[in-house]
This record gives sequence, C-alpha cells and structure tokens, in this order.
Amino acid sequence: MVSAGWFPPYLEEVAAQAEAGTRPKVWLYDLPYDLTVLDQRFVTGPSRVRRALYRRLPLPLAFAVEAFRVRKRYDAIFAWGAEAASLPLALALRFTRGRTRTPLVVLYSWISSGAKAKLLRLAWPGIKALVLPPSAQAEFAVKQLGVPTERITSPKWVVDTGFWNPELVDPQPAEPRAGDPKPDDQDTVMICSAGREMRDFATLIAALDGTGVRCHIAGSLVAGMDDRWRAELGDRGERVGLPEGVTFGPLTPVEMRDLYARSRFVVLPLHPSDTDHGISCMIEAFAMGRAVVCTRFDGQRDALEEGVNGVFVPAHDAAALRTAILELIADPERAAAMGRAARRAAEAEFGMARWVAALTEVLDAAVG
Repeated sequence: MVSAGWFPPYLEEVAAQAEAGTRPKVWLYDLPYDLTVLDQRFVTGPSRVRRALYRRLPLPLAFAVEAFRVRKRYDAIFAWGAEAASLPLALALRFTRGRTRTPLVVLYSWISSGAKAKLLRLAWPGIKALVLPPSAQAEFAVKQLGVPTERITSPKWVVDTGFWNPELVDPQPAEPRAGDPKPDDQDTVMICSAGREMRDFATLIAALDGTGVRCHIAGSLVAGMDDRWRAELGDRGERVGLPEGVTFGPLTPVEMRDLYARSRFVVLPLHPSDTDHGISCMIEAFAMGRAVVCTRFDGQRDALEEGVNGVFVPAHDAAALRTAILELIADPERAAAMGRAARRAAEAEFGMARWVAALTEVLDAAVG
C-alpha cells in the first residue's frame, strides 16, 4: 500500500527512471518478494460496481477497503506510509480472527500528530509489526500509545549512496546551473538547502542577509499541499525579497546532486517537531560528502553527530545560524573533514543493502 495522491509517476515508472540514472533507486523492488502495489489503478481487479463505489469514497478509504477485500491472496500486507489507508485497515484487521487475518506490516515516520495517534491507539492490535525509524516516535508509540516494544523496530533510514555520489558529478558542465556565480564572483563560497515539510527557510534567509554567501534553496513543491514555508515566503518564494546571492526554486534529483556537490556544506533549517523531519535531505547530503548545519530538536537525533558530521543550532535563531554558517565557511578543512565522516556514515549506517535486509527480516518474521 502506498500513500494516496503520491502517484503518478507510479512506482514502476520511478524504478525505470532510477535504472536510467535520473533519480535514486526505489528500494521496494529490492525486497525478495512477489509484489503487488495498490495504487490508484487498483490492479487487484475490483469489479466495475466496486470501482464505481471506490470513486465515491476518499481514496485512502478505498485503498483500505480493497486491501481488506483481497487480503487472503497475500502472505502479508506492507504499508509504506499510507497512514490514512493502513490505519483503518489495521482497525478492521484487529477484529478479524483466524486464518483470514493477514499480517499487516507498516512503515511510518510521524504517528504522534493529532488524529493519527488517536487512531493508532485503537488500531495497533491489528498491526503485526510497526517499523518506526525515528527513535523519538518509537518511544512515543510505546509510552503514549501502549504498543508493545516487541512489535516495533527502528532501523535507520535509507539513502541510495550509488546515486548520491559526488564522483558522478561533472565539475565543468556545459550549461549554467542553479546558483552558479557570475564571472566576477567565482571565489564566493556556495552552500545550499532543500526540502519541503517543516522547513524554516525564513530563518535561513534572515541569517544570510548581508553575508554575501551564495545559497540556492531547493524548496520542493507538492501539488495541492499548502506548506508552511510557502505561506512564510510567499507562494513558491517569488514574492519574498531574497538577499544578494540567494536563489530559490525546485530541482530535479540530478540537479540536486549537482548542487550538493558544488556546496561547501548543507543547511537544514527546521521548525521543531518530535520526529526527524529533514532526514532525507540530511542523509543525501551525507552521501554526497557534505556536512550539515541543522536545527536542534528531539526528533532530529538519529543521524547527525555534533562536530563529527555536522553542527546543531537553536531553532528560529537567525543570529546563531549566521554564526554557524560563517564559522564553517571560515574553516574549510573542518567542513571537509566532517563531510568525509558524513560519507562514511552514509555508507555504513544508511546504505540500501542494510535497509532491505532489515525490512526483509521484519516481513519474514511477520509471515512466519
């Protein structure tokens, strides 16, 4: 099960793009199973009448109903996110007895927010295994929701170190790139930021104002999503006055890889939360051999080691962020050393093979 509204492109199309080298690998297809992906196409074969009914339902609820209908065909159901669909399914499975209770394994990242926590408190008995990479969220599930520790596993998140690899970047491309300096500005240091959810780009922009540091902010956009950073900066950022040298705009994965490679380090300004927002950007930067300057809060504690592969700064503190940026710019050897440690951490702790092995173990145990 995947999140409703995530696709298209559909997973197999994303996998084909990864094979072509234009985006990171889809780890789902490395799992050693015969997979059926439940998305908007309903390849599980509901009847015309049922399809007509599904069109009248919210799409996540339609996913839940269809997954429950076809559950006996499968050894297990695996939900990659998809809380809006998999939590109602878990509630239904809780009251399903005997041989028809197909094991449900879920991979979540933020279950402490609002209605999700309330529903999970009721639905967790219908979940065979809960994969929660953020350790703060695993602790919440046990202490606040009463989920038994034996049902929870917390492997570290995954990054495709084959795609996010600085050796793949052409140092002298033929075409201009985002944030490229003007001919008279070749010696100015370049940094970058990226992402969408819970980003505090307003504080980053305030920190950069007057420094002359070049920075491209690759703020990603999702159709239909009203992101907090867009409200703070103006829609897509075009209505905000950016400091000299600061540019803004989304990039493709290949362009993002190129931007990481050209940056001295990466800045990850975040609004505090109790989960690891920004983790994908962080470990991509690590894989590219770049240190990360990140907002400090409890949810962001599973990847960055202070002074080893990055630096923490207080939330919403533009002055402290400016100081951290300028200090690291002034010490390129320290930034490079932390970047090398970051790449080693990405390969050892966040690699694809390790992640796939961890999920395979969970799914095999659920089926067994």
